[in-house]
Amino acid sequence: MAKTDLERTCAEAAHQHDRAAAHYRHSAKHLSKGEHAAAAKERDLALDHSEKARIDEVGLRPDGAADEGRTKSEAAWHFMG
Repeated sequence: MAKTDLERTCAEAAHQHDRAAAHYRHSAKHLSKGEHAAAAKERDLALDHSEKARIDEVGLRPDGAADEGRTKSEAAWHFMG
């Protein structure tokens, strides 16, 4: 993996982690107001961003190996966009 590809992959994974954290914060705010449906929606978005970050991180492994669970989730994201 070229250095620029590595940098891009790291930056994308970091961005996805940041987005997940933001959605978790919004979920907590909704919960504090008793807005359970909105909190659940934000939590689901956070989980989606976390999964995208994990998929990006698979490419960063030095051995290039991914466990079976990540490989399946990567295939699922391919069809989701």
